[in-house]
Amino acid sequence: MEVMLAVMLIAAIAMIVGATLPAASRTRGKADLMNRAMSLAQKQMEAVRAVGYPNLTAAQLSARGLIDSATPVATNTFATTNVDNVAVDSPAQVLPGGTGTISIEQVDLDLRRVSLTVNWTERNRNGGSRTNTYRLSTLVANL
Repeated sequence: MEVMLAVMLIAAIAMIVGATLPAASRTRGKADLMNRAMSLAQKQMEAVRAVGYPNLTAAQLSARGLIDSATPVATNTFATTNVDNVAVDSPAQVLPGGTGTISIEQVDLDLRRVSLTVNWTERNRNGGSRTNTYRLSTLVANL
C-alpha cells in the first residue's frame, strides 16, 4: 500500500513538472529575445553617443556604418535594420524579423534627442505572430 502511494505521489509530481516545462520554455524564449533586443539597442545607442553631438547627422552616421543609409524612412528617422559593424550588430541578424530605426530631433539649441527602436516578431503558441518593440532614448548635448 505504501509503495502504491509513493508511486502515485511521484507520478503526480512528474505530471506537474511535465506540464510546466513547455510554459517555462516559452517564457525563457521570450526573455532571451527581450535580452537580445535590449543588448542590441544599448550597443547601438552607445555607438551613436560616441560619435558626439557634431556628428549626429545622417551623413556622418551613415559614413560610420551606424545607419543603413542617409535616406530617411520617416521625418528625421533612419533605418538600422542591416547595420553590422564591429561595434554594432544587425537587428535583422540577431532577432527574428528584426528591424531597427533611429530618430534624431533637435530639442534645444545645443541639445538633440536620439531615440532608438528595435522591433522583432515572436510566434504565439496558437501559430500566430506578434511584433514586440524595445525603445531607448537619450539626450546628447553640444559640450
